[in-house]
Amino acid sequence: MSNEQAGTAPIQIQATPARPTDSSWIDYQQKEKQESIKRLEETAKYLSGLSSLSLSIIVAVNGEALRQTMRSAPRYLEIGSSLKNGVVCWLLSILLTLAVVFPFRYKYVENSADSIRQMNNKIGQVKFWLLVLGALLYIIGISRVTYLYLFIS
Repeated sequence: MSNEQAGTAPIQIQATPARPTDSSWIDYQQKEKQESIKRLEETAKYLSGLSSLSLSIIVAVNGEALRQTMRSAPRYLEIGSSLKNGVVCWLLSILLTLAVVFPFRYKYVENSADSIRQMNNKIGQVKFWLLVLGALLYIIGISRVTYLYLFIS
């Protein structure tokens, strides 16, 4: 039942122009949302570089010490598989963070702000979750390798 059928007058809302301070905050919010993908990509570049550098330092510089630890430990198979799992997590982390950096295929309807906004949101969400997974795999990988290196010898 509508307002007119119930005998009440329809509710009318009159819009007023936004105040200059409100307008500037709205512009700021739109600008930040549009640039979120760029910030995700910058963070992914930093994390992939950090992952690559730390993996190189641990494996290349301390590779011989890790091999000796694996040979001398009574639980060789358990330690070897744990080390391999840590390095695989590390490598997957690098791949996922690099996937964030590379551009995605942009499919949208030209001259449609809604289509462009939806495409931007979708790509932002995918890149965000790739970055989160990459960060988690980095933490898992470095934790496993560091634990083996520091506490099992």
